[in-house]
Amino acid sequence: MNHQMHQTDLEELDTEWIELIMSARKMGFTMDEIRAFLRSPFQTTQKSQNSAENDPCMSS
Repeated sequence: MNHQMHQTDLEELDTEWIELIMSARKMGFTMDEIRAFLRSPFQTTQKSQNSAENDPCMSS
């Protein structure tokens, strides 16, 4: 089975990552917070916990 990625696939992934990071920046996350999340996605930061508490969609 060949898992080689084509250039168009890589460009599409790059575009998706850029959109994801830009969305996080618009939400107020710093680049350091984004990097920390990408390195350890299962560790929540204080900022994300506060955001979840204040988000009406996340209320129980």
